[in-house]
Amino acid sequence: MKLTYPMMEHFPLTSAYLCPDCNCVSNCAVQCPACASQVVMSLAGVLDRGAASRRELEPAYPYIAAA
Repeated sequence: MKLTYPMMEHFPLTSAYLCPDCNCVSNCAVQCPACASQVVMSLAGVLDRGAASRRELEPAYPYIAAA
């Protein structure tokens, strides 16, 4: 099946969710629109490696210089 432009949709990675039951990617965090499964996984934490590396560089506590 060839996708046409009216059928194609896009949404930001921060709102992309994968259903492990049917492998459908959607932007619904509550329920899979294809199979109605309530088990969905956010893809932003898995695929957005740039954000993960930025979080690693930020200290978990404020830096205070020694006197």
